[in-house]
Amino acid sequence: MTGDVRRTLDEIVQLVGRNRVGDAEKICREHLEIHPDEVNLLAMLGAILIRKGAWEKAETYLRRAIEIEPAFAKPYEHLGVLHLARNQCRRAIPFFEKVLALEPGQPASIRGLIGALKGLGREEDAEALRTQFMQTTSIANLLAEAEGLRQSGNAADAEQVCDLILSREPENTDALRILAIIATDDERFVIAEGFLRRIVKLAPDRASALRDLGKFLGDRGRYPEAIEQLKAAALLAPEDPGIQLHLGNMLGIAGRSKEALAAYDQCLLHHKDDPAALIGRGHMLRIAGRQEEANACYTRCAEVSPDIGSTWWYLASLHGYAASDADVDRMRAQLEKGALTPDSEVAFRFALARALEKRERFDEAWQQYSLGNAGKRALVHYDPVKAELDQRKIKEVFTQEFLATPSANPPTDLTPIFILGMPRSGSTLIEQILASHPLVEGAGELPYIMMMTTSMIANRPGSLHYTEVMGDLDTGELTGLGRSYLHYAATHCTADRPCFTDKMPANYPHVGFIRQALPHAKVIDARRDPLATCVANYRQLFAQGKNQTYDLTELGEYYLQYCAMMTHWDKVLPGYVLHIQYEDVVVDLEAQVRRILEFCGLPFDPACLEFHRNERPVNTASAEQVREPIYTSAVEFWKNYDPYLDELREVLAPVL
Repeated sequence: MTGDVRRTLDEIVQLVGRNRVGDAEKICREHLEIHPDEVNLLAMLGAILIRKGAWEKAETYLRRAIEIEPAFAKPYEHLGVLHLARNQCRRAIPFFEKVLALEPGQPASIRGLIGALKGLGREEDAEALRTQFMQTTSIANLLAEAEGLRQSGNAADAEQVCDLILSREPENTDALRILAIIATDDERFVIAEGFLRRIVKLAPDRASALRDLGKFLGDRGRYPEAIEQLKAAALLAPEDPGIQLHLGNMLGIAGRSKEALAAYDQCLLHHKDDPAALIGRGHMLRIAGRQEEANACYTRCAEVSPDIGSTWWYLASLHGYAASDADVDRMRAQLEKGALTPDSEVAFRFALARALEKRERFDEAWQQYSLGNAGKRALVHYDPVKAELDQRKIKEVFTQEFLATPSANPPTDLTPIFILGMPRSGSTLIEQILASHPLVEGAGELPYIMMMTTSMIANRPGSLHYTEVMGDLDTGELTGLGRSYLHYAATHCTADRPCFTDKMPANYPHVGFIRQALPHAKVIDARRDPLATCVANYRQLFAQGKNQTYDLTELGEYYLQYCAMMTHWDKVLPGYVLHIQYEDVVVDLEAQVRRILEFCGLPFDPACLEFHRNERPVNTASAEQVREPIYTSAVEFWKNYDPYLDELREVLAPVL
C-alpha cells in the first residue's frame, strides 16, 4: 500500500466515523478511478456499501478484491458481515473461517462466527468457540474484542471479557478503562469513578489516566476536582493539546476565563488551528468583552473547518455582528451540499436565520429557525410528561406545612442570591446589576443545586425522585447539603465578598429545596412577557440543556408549568421570592434596582445603575448586551414574528 493510498484510507475512515458516508464513498470512487485494482480501496468501498444497505454492489467490489488478492483477509470478513446482516448465517460462516485461516485469532471474525453459529441455533458450538477464544487469545486481542463488543452495544459481553482479562492480569488498566466507560454509559457513576481512580493509583504518572478522571468529574459537574486532575495531567504532558483543551473547557465552565484562555493558547501552540480550541478561545474572549478578538477566532475556525456549523452560529450570535452576503452564500452552500452532521446542519440553520433576521427578512428567517429547531428536537431528549410529573411531585411534597418544619443551619458568612426562571428572561441583566454592587460577586449559572438533588438518590435503589426522600432528612443532613453547595459554589468566587449570585434558570422548581438547605438564601424570579420569552428561546441555539425550547408547543407548555410552579412557591412561601419583570427594569431602572437591593438586604449603590461599566466576565448569550446601557429595542422584537405565533398564543392563553 502506497503512502498516498494510506492517507486516503485514513481520510475515508475519519469521514465514516463522522457519519459522512456519502463523502467517504465519493472519495473512494474517485481514487479507484486512478487505482482500479487497489484492494484496500475496493474492500473499503464494499464496507461503505454494506453500511448503506447496497448488498449486491458491495459483494461485487469485495469479490473483485478477493480475485485480485486471494490472501487479503479483509474482504472475506466484510462478506461474512454482509451475509450476517442479511440473516444468511450459513453463507457467512465460510467467510469468517477463511479469515481465521489467514489471520488466526482475528477478534472481529471470531465474533462474527459466534454470531453466525448462534443464528443457526448451534449454541453449544458458539459457546465452545467463545470459551476457546477467551482462554487462548492474547490479552491484546481480548482487549480488542472487549472494545469491539462495547462499541457494538454488547456491554454485558464486553464486561465478561474484561473480567477474564483481569483474572489473568489484575492490574490491566486498559480493561479497567473499558469497564469505566461501560459503567459511565450505564450511569453507574460511583462504579465508574472507582475504576478510574484505581487506574490513577496503578499509573500515577500516566497523563491519560488523570485526563480521563478529570473529564469524567467535569461531566458530573464536579469542576474543581476535574481541574485538579487535568492540571496534574498537564504537568506530566505539557505538550499534549488534548489535555490543554479539556483543561480550558473546565476552567471556562468554572468561570476562570483568564486561565482557560491560557490553556487554549497552549493547545493552539502545539496543535495549530485546532477547531475546538479556536472556538473555546473565542468563547473566553467573548466572555471577557473582547468581541473583535472573539470574532477573529470564530472566523479563523470557519476558514479552516467551514463545515462546523456551530462556529457560524457563534459568529452570527455575536451582538452587533452582521454576516456578509458572501458568508450567507457560504452557509447556503454548506446546507445545499447535504453532507453535514445533523448538529452542524442545525447550527447552520440558526446562523442563517440570524443573518436573514439582521437583513429584516423575517419570513425567511423564521423558516430557517423552524427547520433548525425541528432538527435539534430530533437530536435531544425531552419528556414533557416526565417534566410535568416531576413538578407535580415537588408541589405535593413541598407544602406550607412541610416547609414550616426545621431546616438546615449552614454557615451564613456566604449568602447565595438565586436568580431563576425561564431562560432569556433578563436574568443576566439582574445578575449584572447585582454583581456591580461592592458586596456581591456574579458566579454565573451553577449546576450545584441540581447536583445536590441528584446526589440525594444516587445510591438508593429504584428510580426515585429526590422529593421521595426529603422527609427522611434531618436538620444535620440538610445542613450537610447546604454546606456542600456552598463549598462547590465558593470555587467560582474569586473576590472576598459576602454575597454571590447563582443564575441557573432551571433552579426554579427547587425553591423549596433551597429554602430547606439554604434558608438564608435570597431568591429572585426573572420574568418577561410570555410571547417575548418563548420567541427569544426559540431563536436561541443553546450550548447544552434547555431541551424544552426546540418545539413551540412544548415550549409554551413548559412556560405554563413554570408559571404554575412560581405560583405554588408564592402560596407556600409567601414573600420568599421576589418577582422582577424585565419590561419594568427597562422602563424604570432605578426603581427596580432599589427593589432588588432592598430585598437582598443590601444598601443602595449607584454602581448598580452603571452596570454596563462592569468588566466582569459574563458567560451567557446576553454577554454583550449587559455591557451596554438599558435599551428598549428588545422589548417588542418578538412582534416581527407575530404571524407565526397563533399556535403558541393558544397554548399560552392562560397567562396572556
